[in-house]
Amino acid sequence: MKNILKIIIISIILVSCNNDNFLDVIPNGTLIPQTVEDFDMLLEDPFVTYGVWTNLNYMDPDLYMSDLTYSGLTDMERQLQYEWDESPYGLTEDDRDWIDRYKYIYIFNLIISEIDNAGLGNRTESDRSRVKGEAYAQRAFEYFILVNEYAHQYSSSNLDLAGVPLSLEIDLDAKLSRATIGEVYDQIEKDLDVAEPLLLENAENHNETANFRPGIASLYGLKALVALHKGEFGSAVTFSDKSLEYYDYLYDYNTFSLVTPGDPWSGLTIQDFEGNYDNMECIWNRNLKQAHFDPASLYSPALADLYDKTNDLRWTLFSSQTNIDGVDLSPNYCFAAFNYYTQSGISTPNIYLINAEAKVRTSDGSGAIAILNTLMEKRIANFTPLIYVDDQTTLQRIKEERRKELRMTGNNLIDLKRYHAYGEVIDTYTRTNPSGEVFTLEPGSDKYVVPISEKIKLINPNLN
Repeated sequence: MKNILKIIIISIILVSCNNDNFLDVIPNGTLIPQTVEDFDMLLEDPFVTYGVWTNLNYMDPDLYMSDLTYSGLTDMERQLQYEWDESPYGLTEDDRDWIDRYKYIYIFNLIISEIDNAGLGNRTESDRSRVKGEAYAQRAFEYFILVNEYAHQYSSSNLDLAGVPLSLEIDLDAKLSRATIGEVYDQIEKDLDVAEPLLLENAENHNETANFRPGIASLYGLKALVALHKGEFGSAVTFSDKSLEYYDYLYDYNTFSLVTPGDPWSGLTIQDFEGNYDNMECIWNRNLKQAHFDPASLYSPALADLYDKTNDLRWTLFSSQTNIDGVDLSPNYCFAAFNYYTQSGISTPNIYLINAEAKVRTSDGSGAIAILNTLMEKRIANFTPLIYVDDQTTLQRIKEERRKELRMTGNNLIDLKRYHAYGEVIDTYTRTNPSGEVFTLEPGSDKYVVPISEKIKLINPNLN
């Protein structure tokens, strides 16, 4: 049965790559899982983690391309994304971010639809509840990822703007229109509310053997993230506190060492940190990218200037002025990570930072500094604890730490969108390509939103 299920999953992936209906991902005649055991094993497959927010990678102002590294962008859509183009995909090009997310939403819908009446197989009633809870939670996470990529930021003035289609049933012929941003967030919260008691009673605090599956800590982590995006900062404190109560592990970078001293491209001697599924800080795995070396991903000068280049171990362990082949990139620095997966999912460092930000936004600046110090002492050599001065200074420091800790994950672009929605000042960014053309990203611009591809809209005119 295990091999059969793997064949089913592979078939789903292969067929969906070439199918004309963006929701039509199960081929006719394919064996469909029928028991709780089958559905549990479907959720055990890590394919769901791949390629999240890849469209945002080159849009993020904290990633910089020199003429040399820009010329290494062989995919035209990536060049256009770096230029903040509003139509990066042509009529024949697939947007894998969109296709893959809806592919997995179909799987979660299938489980939700069938799990109550499925036979147990080699599972228990507790497993039925857990699997059902996971499916609801996973669907919520997929919609959170989608709405933050393909729509404007949640705010009271944006609730009626177009979000993404809400596929909640098994309907292969559906050509859905876009739900509003408000409706998508409502559905995310409904799914998490259904999942919460099911996981609380039946799931682990943290699924260490399959970190792409939600446990209790990751469920509350997503609840905290949703609350943060909605500007409900008190709830963000409550949920992030709960998440950290269930699981709060942090690596101590002071214990890390490079395989070849002085060469970040040699990798770390600790293997589980770089590995995608073994990373103990990752509590809900969704990776953006592994190959940050082809071409090299450069730190923007503004981001590079934020690091203490002597004591910040995130810099000394993960930056270089040469690419993986030894080509000189100076005066620029690249993100030197040969076998390291950057996470667009939920990690404990992100939860610490959410907790700190939500606390300072609810007038608990000293509490924010305390939680920030807990993270910083694991990241900075010769660390001197931060002292609370005032809320504004603390908030600015937290924003900077988010940029440094979550670099090359797409989170910075999403953060800029929500800061603007909060009414806070963000910069206007400019870029120049090797031809000398200048491109601008202004606060609140539609360029912060990934457009639905022309190929998808041609298939489903209801998305226009």
